[in-house]
Amino acid sequence: MLQVGRRWMVALLGGCVMAAAGCAAVPQTPSLFPVLTQRSPAARAQVVQERATSVQTLSALLAVSYSRGSQHGTFDLIVNYAAPSTLRFTALKDTVLHTKMLFDLLVQQETYRFVRYEDAGALFQQGLAQDFLHDHPMFRTFVLVGEAFLVPGVAHDGQPPQVNNAGTRLRTALRHGVHAQWRSHAETLEIFRACLRMQTAAETIALTLDYREYRRVDTHYLPHQVTLHDRRAGFTVHAVVKEVTVNEPLAPDVFVLTP
Repeated sequence: MLQVGRRWMVALLGGCVMAAAGCAAVPQTPSLFPVLTQRSPAARAQVVQERATSVQTLSALLAVSYSRGSQHGTFDLIVNYAAPSTLRFTALKDTVLHTKMLFDLLVQQETYRFVRYEDAGALFQQGLAQDFLHDHPMFRTFVLVGEAFLVPGVAHDGQPPQVNNAGTRLRTALRHGVHAQWRSHAETLEIFRACLRMQTAAETIALTLDYREYRRVDTHYLPHQVTLHDRRAGFTVHAVVKEVTVNEPLAPDVFVLTP
């Protein structure tokens, strides 16, 4: 089972920032989603809400490539998620001789526990999620994007999304004051882009995710590829889902993080 516990860990990385222009439409490709006909905005909102809330637990192994300026690299990732508000992201890198841990981040409700692995040893911190955004700007997108990385259309407040008449634009509220605008194809409500925004005292943070190649996992539709951009930081992440399980029981220690 793809889980992170005391005995073994694997990882997730995510994060992006993009201007509002990044929410423009992208070319449509054949969809696995069923075609919806003659649905009111309220009925369309219910469809999106049911798709997101049907994912109660998720474990996914990803292969990630990234670039930041002249830096490029790859690593493996896992995300463990339990609705409505518990996430664990752990990052590692395979080398010739061993597997090197990069970091481990657990977000529960409004708190976090974070371990960053350096040559000198592991550095452990914990506190409020809002403080993490300020204290760890290189990693803040994990907290801001959260489960939206693999569960498009999610709403942390439990409310159905606001939907325009065509069904192509949806809005939900995520955790920590993040507002999400989702772009979807009207015929299927397949979400292909998310534009996330959060206002802080110092700046407006704008994040974007592009979802491609949905795959069916049991009765769920999940993106097979996710691309994240942070234009301001010059940061891009491309993730490919290698394995994923949905709504399977998680090990008791999967959300236990100790330094």
